[in-house]
Amino acid sequence: MLIRDCRQGRCLVARLDHGTDIIGQITDLAVEKGIKTGFLSVIGALSRAELGYYDQVSQKYGKIQIEEPVELVSCLGNISLRNGEPFVHAHAALSDRAGRLYGGHLNSGIVFAAELFMQELLGLNLERVPDSITGLNLWGEE
Repeated sequence: MLIRDCRQGRCLVARLDHGTDIIGQITDLAVEKGIKTGFLSVIGALSRAELGYYDQVSQKYGKIQIEEPVELVSCLGNISLRNGEPFVHAHAALSDRAGRLYGGHLNSGIVFAAELFMQELLGLNLERVPDSITGLNLWGEE
């Protein structure tokens, strides 16, 4: 188990731009504000999205394409470093017009309207590194 103490830094709220990629815009904001480690939450709506799921046996990601407008019911994630740059890792719950729910790793999504809360975390250096057991890029030892 990897456990690190940290302290809260800045809290940011942002309305994301219509028509942009949600992950790209959150990443750009983290870079612009110098946030290397943090927590995020987003609600809103996406015009379309791509979710991912991780097959633990094959250790490969599959994709779920959603080519219709969806509500971004919940999106939680974190920011840490990967190859020395801020990396956004987010999971989302999306609902379509019938109320069907889709969930998984948020690979991408085109913002219709979205509001972001970002909490900077200070006092730690979390770098994603390859994990030989899971095949994932997980937080590594400092």
